[in-house]
Amino acid sequence: MTSLASDKIEQFLRGYRSPYDLLLHVESPSLLDLGAGDLSFIDELVTQYLPRLKAQGKALTVHGLDRLRPGSMFGGPLHADPGRLKRLQQSDQLRFQFWGDVDMLASAQPKGLLPQYTIVTCHAPATPTFALEPSRLSQPIIEEHLRTTKGAFRKVRVEDEEALEVLHDGRTLLFPPWKFEIRGPLALLDLLSRYGKLCVLSAVDTEVFWELLSQLVANSRMRPSGTIFSPTIMAELFGPLYARLSTLPVGESVVLSDLTDLRQDIPRVLKTPDIQDRHYRFRHVEVRRGAVFEGVPCSRTARLFKDMTEESPPWFLVLVPDEPTAPHRLPSEN
Repeated sequence: MTSLASDKIEQFLRGYRSPYDLLLHVESPSLLDLGAGDLSFIDELVTQYLPRLKAQGKALTVHGLDRLRPGSMFGGPLHADPGRLKRLQQSDQLRFQFWGDVDMLASAQPKGLLPQYTIVTCHAPATPTFALEPSRLSQPIIEEHLRTTKGAFRKVRVEDEEALEVLHDGRTLLFPPWKFEIRGPLALLDLLSRYGKLCVLSAVDTEVFWELLSQLVANSRMRPSGTIFSPTIMAELFGPLYARLSTLPVGESVVLSDLTDLRQDIPRVLKTPDIQDRHYRFRHVEVRRGAVFEGVPCSRTARLFKDMTEESPPWFLVLVPDEPTAPHRLPSEN
């Protein structure tokens, strides 16, 4: 593929089951993993694609960001695995870099990030961070919903480290202090569209999925102000779209524009320079049901879904942003 124009990428996707195969068809393949966690996805991706790229005489650039602070007592198995980290850093023809303790939505990002990547991924977008949209839900509504569904919570210090203490079902749970920071799907979509020619969201839970979907469709009725989504409300708001997607079998997929019109004016909510368009759109959105797909690298979290008997099957989204009229320029840290 000589061009990475969005229409060419959309055409490519219709002929390939794995969106990551795009890496094999560009001159300088690159991928940014947002919330890279234990690096399990990056490890699988590199194992599957780097040998094939080497055979083509190409190097692969892979960068990962994660908000967990290395060495923190919180996060457990979600921390970058030291063995994987070392192996990836030593891989021939792999330009790999990982940054921990980074808020991916902050205006300043680590020096070394590329202006744009072939693919940007986010696996298991965090709940409740991306499960509630601040542009349509007030802070009091969000806080009441969190206390009702998660339990009472407060900031505390544990061994000189700040934490979020949550009282849930009679248990005291500790999380990183930003666990309940609500950023919403608009912030995530904004970030994806800036950095990726192709964007992939995998292992998306039900709450995050429907909140994301409401921002991707043209019908503004599907993103009402002040309303927390529930199955009953979603069935009413989304109508036939809800009926079609909620019955999508695991392993199957649909192109969203075949079911409803896509939104043409998604607002940018992250800090941007004046030259940046204030609105953007995705020209192609594919929705798949399931966590793991044959031939498609995935994260450890995706593989764990089969054991989560109380969870409904997750979602997998493939999105192609339309080209902006001007390139973005995000500031970088020195």
